[in-house]
Amino acid sequence: MCFSAGLVLGILGTLLHGNILVLGSTETGTVLPWGAALALLMCLMAQLWAGLKSGSLAEPVLMGATTFTVATIAYLWPGPDQLVVPYSPEAMALLPGPTLASLIWWLGSATVTLVAMVLVKWIVVRDRAASR
Repeated sequence: MCFSAGLVLGILGTLLHGNILVLGSTETGTVLPWGAALALLMCLMAQLWAGLKSGSLAEPVLMGATTFTVATIAYLWPGPDQLVVPYSPEAMALLPGPTLASLIWWLGSATVTLVAMVLVKWIVVRDRAASR
């Protein structure tokens, strides 16, 4: 179940991460990658739910690893039909918003898994100590 959820989250996050908002002019405006932030929030909530429901770290780790694998495949996908813009100085100069959003989604999917693991472990240990 967590593997399937990780696949779905990886695909949805990859599709969603490209939504950005630019405040100001296109050339000098502030980029707000709200799609990447929403995708990472979805992943965090799903991993927390899975870990707290099971009381184990195995479920959020499997879900997060699967999500990160999907994001990595999309990040490294060759060819002109990419869903993610890989980082390069040239890409950052030409497409700063999409490049930043792609980098946040890719690296953030791994970071969210680590955060979920720490939170699940902390909450499970706290609840077990409180029930004694």
